[in-house]
Amino acid sequence: MEPIRKDKPSPGLFLLMTAVYFASYFGLKYGVFGGAIPWYYNLVLILACLGLAVWLSKRGK
Repeated sequence: MEPIRKDKPSPGLFLLMTAVYFASYFGLKYGVFGGAIPWYYNLVLILACLGLAVWLSKRGK
């Protein structure tokens, strides 16, 4: 077994980022677009969440 690495994000941060993504996705899909979100908006949302996760992981080091 590999020891726990200190540079990995915590499970709480993972759950928070997951909640932010799903809240943004469903808020855009049903709140803004009425149930039909264009595929490129979803791609931009995924890239924004990944960028935020990378930024937070680098900031935590």
